[in-house]
Amino acid sequence: MGLWEVEDYGVVADKACWAMFAVTTVVISLRVYCRALAKNSPGLGVDDYITLFCLLVFLITCILITLGSQHGLGRHLATLDPEDIVPAAKYNVVISSVLIWTFSLPKFAVVSTLQRILSPGTKTLILFWGLAISSQACILATSVWWFKQCDPVEFGWDRSIPGGKCASVNIMKDLGYFTSAYSAFLDVFFAFYPIPFIMRLNMPLRTRVAVSTALGLSALAFVVSVYKLAIFGEIFDMLAVDLTYPVPYLDILGVAEGCILLVCASLPALGPLFRAAKAKMTSYGGSRGTRQITSSTGLEGGKHHTTSQLSRFKSSKGGGGGLGRKSVDGGSETELNAKDYDQEPSLRLRPSFDAIPMITTGNRGNIGSGDNDLEAGGGGGGGGIHRTMEVSVSTSYKS
Repeated sequence: MGLWEVEDYGVVADKACWAMFAVTTVVISLRVYCRALAKNSPGLGVDDYITLFCLLVFLITCILITLGSQHGLGRHLATLDPEDIVPAAKYNVVISSVLIWTFSLPKFAVVSTLQRILSPGTKTLILFWGLAISSQACILATSVWWFKQCDPVEFGWDRSIPGGKCASVNIMKDLGYFTSAYSAFLDVFFAFYPIPFIMRLNMPLRTRVAVSTALGLSALAFVVSVYKLAIFGEIFDMLAVDLTYPVPYLDILGVAEGCILLVCASLPALGPLFRAAKAKMTSYGGSRGTRQITSSTGLEGGKHHTTSQLSRFKSSKGGGGGLGRKSVDGGSETELNAKDYDQEPSLRLRPSFDAIPMITTGNRGNIGSGDNDLEAGGGGGGGGIHRTMEVSVSTSYKS
């Protein structure tokens, strides 16, 4: 489907603009949360209030676009009912004069955000604010001209008024070209000019790269502006013969430019959320890895322990009726007979003492000096630390 083959751009613009407003609202809400409500938050600043004001203008624009589409904006003039032509033309003038503020005011949000991040010198501040104010002055002149181009003003949407006249459409066309070109220049300027200053800040490299990337994404608004410039001539030619049809398509582009600027200006403020999410993911991954390692180690240790038990039992059984080992039970030594275990119907592992170090202190004379006793104490005759060696017993079923 070609660009101008859509039957009703009003419906398309209505859905697209409200969707972009929703995304922008979510991002700005998270920004306000990080600045005002999060732990150790610095509080709202001038840049946050400017951003909220831009969001309000965004909301007003979306409401006007919805009302305009309900009165026929986006449809061909020939398909409108006669009673809808005048309201549709009136909404065309009102929306066009307000819409351009949605992509000019966010430049103030970008500048104030840069001022908060960089704390630039006086000359840089004058440069930034001077560019933003000059752009807004052009936008203001364009907004006023939308109403003053016709005399009386009502003649701009009701051509049935006798004695009315309008200035040449080329004046509005030239204003549109200039303001859009200047806006595109500022979009790319504020996207890339601050990057060298950000990279010299006393912050971790990863943070500097993230902030530079977030602000650099506002260059996408430059792409939208360039595309808008490319189709300006075609749209103005169509407005001369079909006043109500192409306007909502321009509305979509203007709202998209403002949405990109507001979102990109808000991303650097979401650092606490990103750090919290990263810490939570790292904590979850670490605890999960610890559980896996513990489980694996316990399983492998159990297998090794069982194999060791079986080996010791077999080697001890080969010498005759006894195990040739002694276990400690309440301080007394009892010989264990292997044939008693041969009668068991299945493999049975006796409780192991390996996990319970049996270390006693006292006189060497109280502890036997057999093979089962390992002396940990020192020298002769006196007291010391003695360790009684524990014994594990296991058996296997013989068919």
